[in-house]
Amino acid sequence: MTSKNKTSQPDNTPAAEDTSSDQKTLDAQAAEAVDTAGEKTDELEEVTDPIAADMAAADEDYIMEIVSPIFPGLDEDGEEDEDDSASDEDSSENDADSTTDLEKIVNDAALTQDLSAVEARLKELEESAHEHSEAKTAEVPSKSATSASDAASDDDATSIKDVADTFSSYLRSRRRALFRFVRRYSLLSGILALLSLALLSAVIVFFIRVSNVPSTDTVIADARTRAEAPAWTPGDYDADESLLLTGIEVVSRTRSTTAISSDAAQFGATGYANSVVRLTYTGNAIAATKISKLGYANTQGWNAIGDEETQSVTYQATSGVSTTKVLDAIGDVLAKLDEKNPNEAISYSSQFSGATFTVLDAGFDREQQTCWVRMSGVSPTFYGSLTCDITASFTFDASTGTWSLDTVSPSAGLKYDYNGLVGTWKGTFVSCEASSGSPCYAGRTNPLTLTVTSAGFSRDQLVLTGTAEGVVHNHGALNTSYRWYPGDTEFKNASVSLTTSGTIGDQIQVSGTVDVTNASLDAHSASSTALTTAQKPQLKVTFDIANSSVVAQLISTHTENGQTVTFTDTYQLSKE
Repeated sequence: MTSKNKTSQPDNTPAAEDTSSDQKTLDAQAAEAVDTAGEKTDELEEVTDPIAADMAAADEDYIMEIVSPIFPGLDEDGEEDEDDSASDEDSSENDADSTTDLEKIVNDAALTQDLSAVEARLKELEESAHEHSEAKTAEVPSKSATSASDAASDDDATSIKDVADTFSSYLRSRRRALFRFVRRYSLLSGILALLSLALLSAVIVFFIRVSNVPSTDTVIADARTRAEAPAWTPGDYDADESLLLTGIEVVSRTRSTTAISSDAAQFGATGYANSVVRLTYTGNAIAATKISKLGYANTQGWNAIGDEETQSVTYQATSGVSTTKVLDAIGDVLAKLDEKNPNEAISYSSQFSGATFTVLDAGFDREQQTCWVRMSGVSPTFYGSLTCDITASFTFDASTGTWSLDTVSPSAGLKYDYNGLVGTWKGTFVSCEASSGSPCYAGRTNPLTLTVTSAGFSRDQLVLTGTAEGVVHNHGALNTSYRWYPGDTEFKNASVSLTTSGTIGDQIQVSGTVDVTNASLDAHSASSTALTTAQKPQLKVTFDIANSSVVAQLISTHTENGQTVTFTDTYQLSKE
């Protein structure tokens, strides 16, 4: 930059002459640069902007990066030419003349872009020189400072010119080497160009043929028409339902050299293709996924050929088992329970064969594909009812789409209801047995009657309470049998309490004493002394569930003259 010093100095005529000389020099340089730009010579490139030179160098490097692997001698030729240019100018000029047309085409493309930049740069230089001249004329005393600034400007211009000249020389050498190689190996270059075009054409044809397949919309419409639902059969615990097509996904579309099957080949087909689709079918409780392959032939457009080829079918449960089906198959469930619990006192299959089952609760795990059903079964019995609480677990088979019974276990203990035993049981005389002597048949005319007022079950023990009436033998052993013997005493409203002894199974046995203390007694000819020596009679009742029968034994024990005799009267009971 030019600095303006306003300090007054004596006028200096030689300085003015120098300024005029500098002005003339700058004008000559500007005119020479404009002439050079019009003729598109190498001198214009020497004042080319450095940024444009860098861009040209980058283009040249890109060209050489492509050509060098194919023509390794290109750089060497360029270097040789650059070295020989100084010693053999005539050869270089001849080569330049022979390649003038090619260089001109390339130089025109590069130089045309630089003309505007060169002109702008020249204008800047001209304006700077003009300002510098005016400053020297008006301010002669500042000659030394101005001269220093002019020297700096000259140095900047020189450095820019050197950089531009270096890049221009490099570009010209590389271009000449490329053109010289092409001209020298014109046949090889032509062959390589033809091979490149042939390879490119083959690649284009290949991709065109590969990409020529039925459209996605065509495949979806075809699958919706031709695909069939999987042949699914419900199992023992599955609801009867139909599977409906709810989704189609095109997995792949590929060309094929042959038809999907030999009998599906089409005359005049220009190509074949196959498509793989994923089909989704759903019902109320299951979903099916089917992978199928569809075939196509190109006969003036893609047309469906052959039959659908099913590759795989998988199922998934969307809800648990049908509880109705489970109740219908309760026999299989009970048999599974007996297999797991062989040591149970009762057989579930036999005890609950006629039971009424209801579903208490159910659960479904979609992720694990399992479910469970909790059920309650009430079996009517001779003595009342028996209730069980069981849970059945199921697993889903993805290959068949059906549920299978896995395990069955009791959810709670058996519950017995003995209300069936409450009521009045009338006895029919069966027999009388004496521990010694002959039997007494007084019970034939006065049989046993048992009235059960309550039946309670706790801690695995059945307790029956109520009243009884009948005949007790308060006499000693008999020499002969009697229909009635003095000491036989009738009793009514005697309190009884009977409890089970042993495990309740197919038979329920209860026993206890008959308290005749507060009972109504009719001794007939028996003395009061005899009554006081009599012991409380024992009552034993057996409920035979398997045979639906009830047998009672009234046992009378009497001691007389140091001799104890026991009379056992047996009765068959029936409920009124």
